[in-house]
Amino acid sequence: MRNWISGITVIAVLMGMAGCGGVDPDVRRGNTFYANGKYYEASQAFARAQARKPEIFEDEELRIRFKDAYYYYGGQMELAGSLDAAVKYYEKGFELVPTEAGMCDKLADYFWEGEEFAKAAKYFAVLVDLDAQAPDTEKKWMILGEDYYALGYSLYKSKRFEEAVEALRQSLKASPKGRFARKAKSALESAKYELKKKK
Repeated sequence: MRNWISGITVIAVLMGMAGCGGVDPDVRRGNTFYANGKYYEASQAFARAQARKPEIFEDEELRIRFKDAYYYYGGQMELAGSLDAAVKYYEKGFELVPTEAGMCDKLADYFWEGEEFAKAAKYFAVLVDLDAQAPDTEKKWMILGEDYYALGYSLYKSKRFEEAVEALRQSLKASPKGRFARKAKSALESAKYELKKKK
């Protein structure tokens, strides 16, 4: 009885997906794999469909499902201890939906911890934009202060001193007494010093 019910559930899910590029054979395969939790296979099927007919993924629901296939498979890889491999899938997912805050945060932290500051800056810049859209609360400004500090420090380490100065000033403006305020002040002075040396 349980197998019969789960079979009906899968069929219902697939029927719901049929309107989202469901006529393409690889999209159909991708939907089937996705519904069964086979996210790697789903992402590969969706990728084949995208390579042939990129316009199919103008459908927002399908594009989000494609992103989720990468995201969930990346999560499986991360849980298995393969963080480097997971990040490759997170990056692919983020390219599809570059407003995915959770994936962006993971990528920013990964490149920060690996001291790949140019890449970290890319994702911290997106986090600044996303978090700036939050309701105007004290927590928002605290988070923005941290985002701007991480962005500014990443820019400083990437020798983009002028941009670093601006980001670090924004960090102190957003959260002058935040937990990274002292580090932001120190990094700001260092960035200003390096900027003067270049003139």
